[in-house]
Amino acid sequence: MKSNTKEQKSALSMRDALNEFKNLKMVEAHDDSKDWRDGLWNYPNVIEKIFKGAVPFSYIFLFSLMAFLFILFLQSNVFANVLKKGAFSNDRYTEGMVGALSSFNPLFATTNYVDKAIDSLIFEKFVYIDKNGKPEPGVAKAWTASKDSLMYIFTVDEGLYWQDGTELTVDDVLFTFNTAILLAQDDSVGAALVGIDIVKVDDKTLQFTLTEANPTFYEAVSIYIIPQKAFEDIDLGLIRTAFVNNAMGSGKYMIEKKEQNAVYLVDNPYDNYSPRLKNIELRIYPDFSSLETAMRVGDIDALGSWDNEALSFMQEYTSFGVLSKTEDFRNRIYFLNLRKEDLKDKNIRIGINYLLDVNALLHESNIQGTVMHGPYPEDSWVFNDEISYYEYSPEKAVTYLKTAGYTKNAETGYYESKENKILSFTLSYLDNDINNRLIDTIVKLFDKEGIVIKPDSLDYNEISQQTIAKRDFEMLLYEVETTVDPDQYNLWHSLKVDDPNLNLSGYQYERVDILLEDARKTTNETVRKTKYLQFQRYLMADAPVIFLYHPSFVFYFDSKLKGVDLDNTNFSYERYWNIEDWYWSY
Repeated sequence: MKSNTKEQKSALSMRDALNEFKNLKMVEAHDDSKDWRDGLWNYPNVIEKIFKGAVPFSYIFLFSLMAFLFILFLQSNVFANVLKKGAFSNDRYTEGMVGALSSFNPLFATTNYVDKAIDSLIFEKFVYIDKNGKPEPGVAKAWTASKDSLMYIFTVDEGLYWQDGTELTVDDVLFTFNTAILLAQDDSVGAALVGIDIVKVDDKTLQFTLTEANPTFYEAVSIYIIPQKAFEDIDLGLIRTAFVNNAMGSGKYMIEKKEQNAVYLVDNPYDNYSPRLKNIELRIYPDFSSLETAMRVGDIDALGSWDNEALSFMQEYTSFGVLSKTEDFRNRIYFLNLRKEDLKDKNIRIGINYLLDVNALLHESNIQGTVMHGPYPEDSWVFNDEISYYEYSPEKAVTYLKTAGYTKNAETGYYESKENKILSFTLSYLDNDINNRLIDTIVKLFDKEGIVIKPDSLDYNEISQQTIAKRDFEMLLYEVETTVDPDQYNLWHSLKVDDPNLNLSGYQYERVDILLEDARKTTNETVRKTKYLQFQRYLMADAPVIFLYHPSFVFYFDSKLKGVDLDNTNFSYERYWNIEDWYWSY
């Protein structure tokens, strides 16, 4: 009974309070200036009466509201970031990547940018190459070269240690180079070292002897050094996978733990650096949807990609810093197979070049990059700015295609031969999001100009083991990575038309061969520049490819993270070059 009476009283009190609040709002119009202001001042008293009159329901409502808001906070990015970057975790950095983990083996050439990024943290290179193509100290602290550039003497830095605390020696360096050379046939980083004699002079010196001058020599020896004792007893046939569970180097960080989709790195206590970020976690996601989810729940501090569209959600994160780096030595190229009948005709190749609007291609495909005008970036010291490069010009294309026997049919809008054969080609490409958008746009742009392009989508094994290895394509969208040095012998010399070399178009011209040969026989930059300027004239006149663009890598990071610098890099996977200078600022 007492309980019911109390509930009645509470309900009555609540009705009275609400009536009072209602009466407060119903003020006579002629008296509203004074009573309206008084009513506003009286709001706290009214709310207090309502609250007291509604006990215990008001308490239940209040605590329920607080619990609801607290749950929302727990699920928010704010709370996740507070936990992750609290006072006790300002030495930790987490980055998200899309891709897959592989072998961590630095002896083999790879297109896996996840592996490349991780390798840069674990291992240390013999020498590093700066953005101007000049060597900088790594494991080698000093070097000299003979006047004829046929002999190089390197001094290995003392006081370097492997991540198990043992000393790094000249023997480790010699073992690394010899192993890489032995694996040269297996697409190892030693392919460029074949024919170079490497000997140990003493406990801190190595001598490299060349048979002819090689201006790309420093890039050839810019490889990661591995410990002899960890791998000398492993069969060469098994060494590719030997690093999966034993990726030990002398780099700034060492692997603490590895999972299927994550690598946990800790500061290497045996190196000469003392980074403020003691722990690095690299999380690997299968796709950009998963990466976006990780970003939204606050799991990661940074992420990057070459795909503008995939990272469009980052426009919401206005507090994040963003840096962009155009990778001038990554080249997206549209290869024309000169082995195929129609593409043997230079007039067709030139006409096609004039019909593709590369600026429109990038814009409509939502691709960030810098348009290529030839084999070298425009800021290269050998770029020839005195020749005419192909710009979009349907008018010029008409002339060249007419010479080749193709005119545009006024009714269909397509280029046709006298036999009414429509000018059409099959374009092969690796199936991925960026390429799919590019191909869709290429098909549309060429169709508008009167040429039919038939897409041929391939997986990695198909394109590498069939299409490229056997040169089985008509047209090919592909990316090649070149050296910082302007030597492009492997891309255009007639001796390099077969697999595993990169003259994918099958381009052959004796004058170009001679220029490329002569330019790599000397280190005299004046002589080399003269050769490369002439090489560009011949190459562009023959149009064996359509040069598309250099991709741009966009890196988003929490604005509280300081020290990030992409300016001194050539490739996105080199972004950790100054990781010891990164820190959290709160």
